Amino acid sequence: MQLRRFSAKNASEALLKVKESLGPDAIILGTKNRSRIDEKTGRTINYVEVVAAIDRGAKESSSVGKGRAPRIFQSRPKAQDAEARLLKEIDELKTEIKQMHKALRELNERESALNATGSDSPDDILRLSDSIASCLGLDKRGQNIVHKLLSSCPEDELCSLNRVVLRLRSFISSNIKPGPVAEDVKERCWWAFVGPTGVGKTTTLAKIAARLKFLCKRQGVFICVDGYRMGAREQLEKYANLMSIPLEIARTNKDLVRLFGEYKDMDFIFVDTTGRNPFSSSHKTELERLFDSVPGLMAQVMLSATSKREDLMGAISFYRQFPFAGWTLTKTDETRSLASSVFPLIEADLPVSYVTNGQRVPEDIMHVHGSEIAELSLEPLKGLERLLEVPVVQVRDHKKAVSETI
Repeated sequence: MQLRRFSAKNASEALLKVKESLGPDAIILGTKNRSRIDEKTGRTINYVEVVAAIDRGAKESSSVGKGRAPRIFQSRPKAQDAEARLLKEIDELKTEIKQMHKALRELNERESALNATGSDSPDDILRLSDSIASCLGLDKRGQNIVHKLLSSCPEDELCSLNRVVLRLRSFISSNIKPGPVAEDVKERCWWAFVGPTGVGKTTTLAKIAARLKFLCKRQGVFICVDGYRMGAREQLEKYANLMSIPLEIARTNKDLVRLFGEYKDMDFIFVDTTGRNPFSSSHKTELERLFDSVPGLMAQVMLSATSKREDLMGAISFYRQFPFAGWTLTKTDETRSLASSVFPLIEADLPVSYVTNGQRVPEDIMHVHGSEIAELSLEPLKGLERLLEVPVVQVRDHKKAVSETI
């Protein structure tokens, strides 16, 4: 089995690439809308990524001679590992496709029943909200929100699937607060990047610094106070050397105050902090000393999109007690259920500054508005094509345009 990824401006061009490269026997395993930042212009470029596969096994086995072993037995260990990873990814994609087909079948059955009866029973609404929540990977609280949106449809209207998507999109768009972005800060930008262990603080710091350095032509400095994590200083030092940005080490709060005094005329000062357990009392003491030492220093809080709801809410409760500029949702490319991490942000009424979707510096970071976060959150529903054929629903015996507001 050969698995490859193709990217193009639109789905048609991507499919042509698949056909030219793999032939007419290729199988499309999935499509995804992606975006990246042009390094020269700083503009967002949208493109389509298609994952396709083709089984080369039959051709390879027929070409093997009697005195030769099949190629699979001649693979090196690294090749076998790569093949195992590809097969695992294919299995995961197959499972996801089956789930989407099941959800589509259930939703189509319900829509047919609605067209026949012309009314929504409480059981119908509950089943529909269950299907939507399952497709989006929502927990019980998220499911309750979807159920509430469905229940709010007027009694004389069919609560169609398109209507649900419109209401979800409107709910997310209107409830996500935009946070400040460093590129738009006119005065000094003193940010400390904080968050749980492994959430991507240093990489995100480097992405934002690169945008300020090369797109906005601003000068700044890095200060590292992370003396616990192995290789923390080395990673930040590598980014500092690549971008020709000074790097300083603050081992005490006195060092920190002195460095802020020395570099007070810089456009930005970014502090890379220690990644610790947010439920630790010692971590709270460290951050209290950090922000008390430097008035005007604000936190840019990192939250991972792969975290469980309980962990997200715990981290939010902990970090919101410090002076913060905004919140960044990281690792959105590592989850298929972004909505499950967006709903807690809405519940906590947090200003979202950035969304990161990969390890590349500085490409894989975006400043997105509520409508864009809504599109990313509802992306799992795009496989159910009929959900996105908006915007008309049936009202009694005539048709009426659907408003995109709740």
